[in-house]
Amino acid sequence: MKKIAIIGGNGFIGKNLTDYLSEKDFEILCVDHSVKNNLDDGSNVRTAAVDIHHTKELLGSVKDCNFVIWLVHSSVPSTKDDSLVDDFMLNVSPIVRFLEKADELTKLEKFVYFSSGGTVYGDVSEHTPIKEELHQNPISNYGLSKSVIEKYVEYLTRKKHFSSAILRPSNVYGKFQNLVKPQGIIGFAFKAIRDSKSLDLYDEGKVIRDFVHVRDVADALLKTIEDQSLAGSTEVFNVGSQQGYSIKEIIDKIENISQQPIDIVHKSSRNFDCQYNVLNTEKLRNKYNWNANMSLENGLSEVWEWIKNDNEV
Repeated sequence: MKKIAIIGGNGFIGKNLTDYLSEKDFEILCVDHSVKNNLDDGSNVRTAAVDIHHTKELLGSVKDCNFVIWLVHSSVPSTKDDSLVDDFMLNVSPIVRFLEKADELTKLEKFVYFSSGGTVYGDVSEHTPIKEELHQNPISNYGLSKSVIEKYVEYLTRKKHFSSAILRPSNVYGKFQNLVKPQGIIGFAFKAIRDSKSLDLYDEGKVIRDFVHVRDVADALLKTIEDQSLAGSTEVFNVGSQQGYSIKEIIDKIENISQQPIDIVHKSSRNFDCQYNVLNTEKLRNKYNWNANMSLENGLSEVWEWIKNDNEV
């Protein structure tokens, strides 16, 4: 049984990846500072409480893993640009230190970095699905740090015994979504309905976004790690639905599914919001025969059921 380490595995995407991959005959190691070290309970999921800034300890925890998935990032797309230096130290430096020492991981076959298809490209002049080769022009520190990390991953993977993949997901949604951080309109809108709270809507909800269900993202990851790529190489893939919806359209669908209106507070546009972001996923589809299978309506219904039944979100 091959072993996958998910760094940042206790977050929204990490929990879903753990559920999905544990069903696929992998042994999963969930690495996160917010988990407790666990004993052998007979399952194929383990946890390790490690801070990503402690490189030696991090390397030791994943030394027997065939695949390492890096999810953790301390900021979210709407984080204000307070300090680029702090952002570099928090998000870029740990992954650089890890990859510099990754030769110690003799069993490692592939390293996968989760970047951001929603922020690395920035504003685009033509409203057509964005391809991977488009020049990156991030307009937030979140997108900038993601873009910088991508370059480090590619650079540090060269001459290594393993390969790397960079996944650029669009707006990922699904159960376990973090509803405390300002991330993800879908979860926040449903939670506003459940809790009878208002919801901020920027620029009348005109911006266009691409939404992809987290299990479709997990399937894309699975196809990526199953591919035996050339050592030292790095491939980049967009992961999205390739369908654009305005935020207003999403809210209308959410109101229809919940059969309840949302109390909207209209606000002006934000300087870190791209007006259009829909990803072209032909590269992933052509190479791995991957498609986003979850319809938006079914995915939204699943999120609504999860939020209604979970008193902790």
